[in-house]
Amino acid sequence: MKLWGYGAAVLLAVAFLAMLVPACKSRKPFRLLLLNGLAGITALAVIDLTAKFTGMYLPVNPWTAAGSALYGMPAVGGFLVLQILFR
Repeated sequence: MKLWGYGAAVLLAVAFLAMLVPACKSRKPFRLLLLNGLAGITALAVIDLTAKFTGMYLPVNPWTAAGSALYGMPAVGGFLVLQILFR
């Protein structure tokens, strides 16, 4: 079971670096990362607010909020795919 935790930590670190490298190459890296996080939080909020109408529900907890704030829209898309697969 520890292997899954270590693997997930390595995968998250690689994904964060893959997002951080293009941000650092841009002229305004902090603005880019902030907008990415804001888009992820907004998408999570929209999905949570429209859950009654769409039938798709993502629980808002510290893990989903942190994931959507750090990784943005790809994290929210990943959460949705996981929700569909394990329903």
